[in-house]
Amino acid sequence: MQFASRISRLEDKSMLDAFEIMETEDMISFSAGTPAPDTYPIDHIAEAFDRVLKQEGRQALSYCPTSGYKKLREIIAGRMAEKFKTTYTSDEIIITGGSQQGLDMSGMLFVNKGDVVLFETPSYLGAVNALRAHEAELVAIPTDREGIETEPLKHALDRYGERVKMVYVIPDFQNPTGRSWSDARRRHFMELMSHYDVPVIEDAAYSELSFDKELRKPLAWYDKKGQVIYIGTFSKTFCPGLRVAWLCARKEIMEKYLVLKNASDLSSPSISQRQMAYYLEHYSLDDHISEICAVYKRRCDVMIAALREHFPTQVTYEAPRGGLFIWATLPEGKDARELLLRAAEHKVAFMPGSSFYPSAAKNNEFRLNFSNVSEENVKKGIAILGGVINTYLQES
Repeated sequence: MQFASRISRLEDKSMLDAFEIMETEDMISFSAGTPAPDTYPIDHIAEAFDRVLKQEGRQALSYCPTSGYKKLREIIAGRMAEKFKTTYTSDEIIITGGSQQGLDMSGMLFVNKGDVVLFETPSYLGAVNALRAHEAELVAIPTDREGIETEPLKHALDRYGERVKMVYVIPDFQNPTGRSWSDARRRHFMELMSHYDVPVIEDAAYSELSFDKELRKPLAWYDKKGQVIYIGTFSKTFCPGLRVAWLCARKEIMEKYLVLKNASDLSSPSISQRQMAYYLEHYSLDDHISEICAVYKRRCDVMIAALREHFPTQVTYEAPRGGLFIWATLPEGKDARELLLRAAEHKVAFMPGSSFYPSAAKNNEFRLNFSNVSEENVKKGIAILGGVINTYLQES
């Protein structure tokens, strides 16, 4: 049996393994980038499903428009205008099956085999795999604590010219580093991009998970040309199981996304969209986000304290101001993949950093997730991992 050539580009199974590890008995897993199931508003979700089925069950169990349930799109447009001062209308929003579908469709829309996609590096593994599946050449652009570095970005845009079909970025509480771009870097980035006819894919999955409740304006707010394709999701702020996310783009671009989505799945599930709309109309998502951010901040603080107590000083890390992750760096010459093998023997897991590089991977970094681990297991797991690291570093 002969498979398509794209499948050979998806050999890194780190993301698959991260989800499998979650099911491993007795494993303390800092690997998967998931929200905490104990924060899901189960009672409110159950009521929403019950009301939707009783009041509009026939419609909820039928197909819905490819663009998505109109009421939900209107609510999202209004919420984005309130939170981020964007001006998207409901006709410039399409509901997707998770943000991953938005990434996949963006690859289908813009990328041919051999085209170039520019990534901040390190970057989200799911996006790396999505664009690899479309047989793009992935080019890494370095980052600093302010965000993507604009000089190397300009150099890549000029070097690859018309081959560049997309720039993918996560400006807020980035996966995997946890960093957020400064306002100045956002402005400078969009000013630079305005000189190029290249779409910017803004992944905003973590934008509202701020521990201090300070929300920065998205790149879409700075966009004067309609270049930004904004991808949002309820997976991190509500729950991932409903697979409700959205994509925003100007109308002439949205028309093409609609054709692709219709060919792909006809429409996202109607019942999930109507349930989400009911929740947003009858409950406060803002209050829920405040509650989960308080939980995540506590778990992050516990992890930072445990890292300070148990990790050797040769291992560096940064305390994030939001999101789900802490990014750590081993001394040069050490390999986080080897460390994972050793840690797994002690029932602790994390994500090696090499998986998050679209090209020229570094092997001495790793990502820790704190959101989906109890405070007790954070303390226990970091203590175990610290001991494994100390042994590993002392061997040479």
